[in-house]
Amino acid sequence: MKNYHMLHKTLKYKSQKLRSISLKKRLIIFVTLSIIISLFFLGIAAYSRAKLALKTKAKNYSIQIANIMSEDIEKNKRFYERALSEFTVDEQVVKGTINYKFMDYLEKSKFVNYMNNFITSRLSLLPDLVDVEVVSSDYKIVYMQGFKYFKVEDIKKYAKKAENGVVWFYSNLNGQDCVCLARPIKSNGNIAGYVFMAIKKEAFASSFYLTNIGSQSDILLVDNNNKVIISKENFITDENLFKYKSLKEFLKEKSYSNSKAEIKIEGEKYLVNYQKLKNLDWYIVMLTNHNYINSEIKLMRKDIVIIALIFTILVGIISYFLYFSIKEPLYNLLNSVEKVSKGELNTEVKDEYKDEIGLLSRNFNFMVQRVSALLKETKTQQVEKRDLEIRMLQAQINPHFLFNTLNSLKWTALMNQDYVVGDGLTSLAELLRNTIVDKNELVSIKSEIENIKNYIVIQKLRYGDSFNINYEVEEELLNKKVIKFILQPIVENSILHGFEEDKSGQVINIFVKRKNNNILISIKDNGKGFCCNKEEKSNKLSGIGWNNVNERIKLTFGEEYGCVIESQLNVGTKVEIIIPIKD
Repeated sequence: MKNYHMLHKTLKYKSQKLRSISLKKRLIIFVTLSIIISLFFLGIAAYSRAKLALKTKAKNYSIQIANIMSEDIEKNKRFYERALSEFTVDEQVVKGTINYKFMDYLEKSKFVNYMNNFITSRLSLLPDLVDVEVVSSDYKIVYMQGFKYFKVEDIKKYAKKAENGVVWFYSNLNGQDCVCLARPIKSNGNIAGYVFMAIKKEAFASSFYLTNIGSQSDILLVDNNNKVIISKENFITDENLFKYKSLKEFLKEKSYSNSKAEIKIEGEKYLVNYQKLKNLDWYIVMLTNHNYINSEIKLMRKDIVIIALIFTILVGIISYFLYFSIKEPLYNLLNSVEKVSKGELNTEVKDEYKDEIGLLSRNFNFMVQRVSALLKETKTQQVEKRDLEIRMLQAQINPHFLFNTLNSLKWTALMNQDYVVGDGLTSLAELLRNTIVDKNELVSIKSEIENIKNYIVIQKLRYGDSFNINYEVEEELLNKKVIKFILQPIVENSILHGFEEDKSGQVINIFVKRKNNNILISIKDNGKGFCCNKEEKSNKLSGIGWNNVNERIKLTFGEEYGCVIESQLNVGTKVEIIIPIKD
């Protein structure tokens, strides 16, 4: 709360300092700052959203491209696997593989001719085929087609891996990079040999070369040993991969079927997306240069700046017209105020427009007219003022004359040894003093009790000792405030309507005590009482009695406070007053 007040005080002080600057300058400063701040945050928001959108677009585009390429590679993969399976189901190929080591030269020649015809008839639609080799179960060459051939170590390595199905690998056959696959040839559930096929890597690269991913970017096909099989732009190849440490480490750590990251290559930032091929432990890796992504962002940033400048000029023009729509009527009003300050009360501002300045001008005219009228009234009042002062002086003299007269009568009675009358006159004087001189609506409970005591002295002049009154007041409540003369009407009702003049033992008890956070005042008598029907109650409580007290309490303290009356015929009457505690 303290900090809030300090902030409020500081802002108020700063705003007051601005009043030293002209309205024109304030409007210019306000409009300029509003434009700059608004455009700054709008520009940042638009730029950030555009940047995020373009990055998301680039990422999604990369994923779409990777999916298309993955499907294309998968299609080629299935095509070559079906072609390879032709060897494993052909009876002559299986028999030749099993019996090759037992064949003589003529039989081997026939088998080779059969294989040549088989390949010509079955695999003639494979223009990218580099080599087909059939090897026995002990890795001896049974058949080889083409001038390229597999390395012995590759045959042994991948033949073992192919025992349970097709295996794909990347190899170099006599200086030519090839995508290779191997499959077992089985007879009666036993491995009779293996068939190997080598394909130009370009057979899998058609979708790579047809894809546009932007300048300084590349698409790679990487095998499970992190060898680069295909590079669209030849920006990163298997030969120069060692130079790009960050990319090499990234490829080693990849462990999900598809993911993305950001890495630096030769100081340039790249967005990397990679996707694992289905049923093949190879990856399509897409490298998108951030400069390519940011080129569109820079264009958008330029557009934002141009739009901001145009917006600033337009707002400036509008603000200029707005300023003059405020300045002219406001200056007219200020000139009129200055004239009035010099005493020209016949000044009038002519402004019939319905905006705030027009309303202010009309109210100003009304106020000037009122001031003029009030000045005329003041002259009349000055004439009457003297008469009023004389009447007020007389109003002050009359009570003093009355008190002096009562005081003279009191001493006359005492000199004649009529002490009862003297006491009565003293009490009457005190009552009149509290009524006429003391103008306070609220008095202490102690003062109110004193008023009752003075009133009882006067009443006993008539009723004598036919009744008595007792007081029981909690000492802590004596100085609490109560409405003046709320007890006297109720006590008066008890004396006039409750008691009989010729009967003794009649008592009024007044109790004042705390009840929760309120004061409870109870006035109880043992008089005649009455039935609590409306007619009887109205007769007994007529005049300025209970109703008057009840209304005064509610008007002063609220509707939750007031009086409650209870009466029983031939038993007595009790009135309870509830008021709040007031110091």
